[in-house]
Amino acid sequence: MPHRNRAVGTPRPAYGVSIFWGAIAPALRFLCAVTPFRPALILALALAILLAPVLLATSVVAPTFPELVAESSIIARVEVTAIRPAWVETSQGRVIKTFVTFRILRVLKNTAASPAPAELTLPFLGGELDGEGMRVQGMPRFTVGQTDILFISDATGAHFSPLVGLMHGRYRVLTDPATARTYLARNDGTPLENEADVQLPQSATSPANRLKSIARALSPEAFETRISTESARAAALP
Repeated sequence: MPHRNRAVGTPRPAYGVSIFWGAIAPALRFLCAVTPFRPALILALALAILLAPVLLATSVVAPTFPELVAESSIIARVEVTAIRPAWVETSQGRVIKTFVTFRILRVLKNTAASPAPAELTLPFLGGELDGEGMRVQGMPRFTVGQTDILFISDATGAHFSPLVGLMHGRYRVLTDPATARTYLARNDGTPLENEADVQLPQSATSPANRLKSIARALSPEAFETRISTESARAAALP
């Protein structure tokens, strides 16, 4: 069954690679059989496979807006200040993780006993390092200087993504070049017109998303107000 904050079966690079090689090994054997005098072709194909980054598929259940708020331990508007990929040893083997450092601009929810820190570094599975790459489908990718609203479920690195619902836990603060108005967009760049839209599929080419308009998109302040209202509503429940 798909999980909210991790894929079906936590992605394991070794497992993904074994599946990958299992899939292409018959093709290589076939090439060797039918092209015995063309070793250059076989070598080129093998090198292309070896140099291709590992892509790990994920299956994530999109949360409703109340679930998104309830399952977050920290909700904050943040600014990306640093990005650092690194090799990390895990029980499944050595993997690449990308450590993204955020400056906290505004805290909207914090369930910890202590105040939220001024800066927070979160680990995301995947990245590129030493000529090798590993990508997790749907994992948000950040750039230094951008501003986001994040729904954080785990800041310890225990899960492969620290965000609720993977890409569903990241909302981009963008500026309309035509009007200079700031607005909210989902991880895939689709304008967020309503908080209920957080449950829509994440694909800019889907029929529903193609109808979304920057002009109708929520402002960061409007979205933050709705987050605070929902958090207070949930806290008041018996």
